[in-house]
Amino acid sequence: MSTPSQSMANLSLNAPLNGLAHARLPAWTLPADWPQQNGEPVLADIHFSQGLITLLTPSQASNKHLWNLGGALVLPGLIEPHAHLDKTFTLTRSRPQGPGLLAAIEAMHQDRQHWTPQDLRQRALRGLTWAAAHGVTHLRTHIDWFDPTPPVAWHEMAALAPTGLTLERVALAPLTLFTDVNSADAIARAVAQSGDSCLLGGFIHSSNWNPSAMANLMESAARWRLNLDLHIDEELSERANGLVWLADYLSRHDFPGHICCSHGCALASGSEQQAQQVLAELAKHRVTLIALPMTNLLLQDAVVGRTPRQRGITRLKEAQTAGIPTLLGCDNVQDAFCPAGSYDPLDTLSCALFSAQLNQVFDQQSRLICDLGALTGAKAQSSPLNAGSAANLVIFPGSDSVTWPLNSAARRVISHGKLTYQRMWNQEFTHES
Repeated sequence: MSTPSQSMANLSLNAPLNGLAHARLPAWTLPADWPQQNGEPVLADIHFSQGLITLLTPSQASNKHLWNLGGALVLPGLIEPHAHLDKTFTLTRSRPQGPGLLAAIEAMHQDRQHWTPQDLRQRALRGLTWAAAHGVTHLRTHIDWFDPTPPVAWHEMAALAPTGLTLERVALAPLTLFTDVNSADAIARAVAQSGDSCLLGGFIHSSNWNPSAMANLMESAARWRLNLDLHIDEELSERANGLVWLADYLSRHDFPGHICCSHGCALASGSEQQAQQVLAELAKHRVTLIALPMTNLLLQDAVVGRTPRQRGITRLKEAQTAGIPTLLGCDNVQDAFCPAGSYDPLDTLSCALFSAQLNQVFDQQSRLICDLGALTGAKAQSSPLNAGSAANLVIFPGSDSVTWPLNSAARRVISHGKLTYQRMWNQEFTHES
């Protein structure tokens, strides 16, 4: 157990903790009546017992049995709401022949010849290891389906058991596979029989648009009581129909599950009036919008030798204003769709900070990489730090609330009340030294 003499410098890995003292938490995690000082929330003490949070209070000098953080920034466990573990780390063998989304899709299809069980496991575990080390406690991966039968990757991902990290799977099938009612039902049935951590998805784009197939997708998901996570309108085109169609469908039909819509780039290309109408309808049904700034900035409005004229990001601020739950995801990591990436949600948030011009990043927008309820559709709670919640937290020593998430690579990860990972820089070196 921790002792009064323990400090940030001498704690060992996997050491159980009584809790944290003098933690700087973001405002969105705290009760509305939490005291303020100089315009910021006062520091907090977080008590643990048996891997759970038992109490959250303003800091008190008497809590010397807790690990004193000295005002370091702390977040709840991070989430990765949108990844592609079946594609990850394939860039060196499958570079696209041109810019843009469709060229990346073609390169991915060429790489499928290498997708053996061993190859898939090795690459996926590498991605999960990276994510957990950064503080991710929940990761949702999309897995490509090429026909109504579950692919090898679907089964291989099911067999993975990453330590301290919950893994969800989404069946990512092109909309064309839902054209036939029987095929749509077969896909939904296979997903439903795969377990509670599985969702139905679909790739919905103007290049494969079919309103009858969309209806089949929605109806099969409802029939099998599945939540949805859709790749929808991943393009900057006024001709994209996905979100407009979905908003209209939800205005006329009840849907029993939760829906996430990933990408939604086309919302930025249509009219203001249309976007407001779509967002208002999605808000009524608590549809979650997941923005994927890194990949979409690379793939949208991509022309060789020309600086992009448009930003490949959905209307994130407008969605928040409309009351829509919003999240940020990394999407692709080191593959034909995105040559970069790290499975660190802070990198994704840093990208969004500039591309979407976010403000109050630590106190408010950090929710974009922590809000598990927004991802799962669970009834919103006041804070992921409520008593009874898992003691999963990420500490950022050396960071400050003004410049965070920049200069925040150093961190300590706490999983179920134990220190499980740390990456630190203890001193800086001048050029002369």
